[in-house]
Amino acid sequence: MGKLKLPEKTLASAVSTYGASIKSKLANIAISGAPEDQLRGPLESLIRELAEIEGLPAGAIGLVGETTLSELKTRPDFAVTVKNALVGFIEVKAPGKGADPRRFDDPHDKEQ
Repeated sequence: MGKLKLPEKTLASAVSTYGASIKSKLANIAISGAPEDQLRGPLESLIRELAEIEGLPAGAIGLVGETTLSELKTRPDFAVTVKNALVGFIEVKAPGKGADPRRFDDPHDKEQ
């Protein structure tokens, strides 16, 4: 017998999996949590899956949560590393919040 061939991962399948994951977290009728926080775990999985699709070895991408950048007076939700080199930051916002900081009125969004 031959090996069972798994479906090839694609950008579309990764985004679909991410969407299904956050939908189930945000739609849980038993209990709810902070909407932004519900995106964190699925986002980490999405980033790892995208790295795999692009051919990076397992563990090449690292996400470090709540990294303080005092010189910029900000604390992004994630610092992103590739093979232990800092490559960027990710700021997560609750669904529907948008990305325009001038519209943020929650003190959390202004924390340093």
